[in-house]
Parts: sequence; C-alpha cells; structure tokens
Amino acid sequence: MTMASFEKLYTKRLNFVDNIVLSLHCVTDKMPLYNIDEDDIVKAYKGGKLYLEKCEQPNKLALSRYDGKNKETIVLIVTLNEGYAKVVTLWVQKGRL
Repeated sequence: MTMASFEKLYTKRLNFVDNIVLSLHCVTDKMPLYNIDEDDIVKAYKGGKLYLEKCEQPNKLALSRYDGKNKETIVLIVTLNEGYAKVVTLWVQKGRL
C-alpha cells in the first residue's frame, strides 16, 4: 500500500469520530495499566499522527500522540470498518517516537 493510500485512510478516520469501538479484550484491560482513560484514547484518535511503521493494509492504521505533560506517547492500532473505527490495541512509550 502506498503512502497516499494510508493518507486517505488517515483522513477517512475522522468520519468515524463519533463511532469509536474499543476492543474489550485488548484495550480496556490495558487502560488502568497505562493510567489512561477513554478521553485520552479519543484525543489520540482525533489528533494522532500517522505511525507508518505499524500501518498495514487494507484498513489498519497506527496513530501516535505525544502527551507533553506526562512525557509519553500513546500509540493506537485502529481498524477502519464500514461505519465505525475499532481500537484494537494500544500501548504507551516514554518520550517521543
């Protein structure tokens, strides 16, 4: 998949801002572990940067958002489906990517 294709998916994600689904077995278990809540996930989803090294075709995006206050980066793996975006997994790294 070319860079342009990922950029199209990246902009398409904003169509699903109101319809984000969290994968229960992966995401909700990790949220208390990383001390993040749904608002942090939505912020990372809306304003995250494309993390190309982790993107895969056909509809899998990786987004990263740096939180300067806590000096950590939240990384989301999201699949875009018809009508909704599913956050499949997430993790937090110290510092910037």
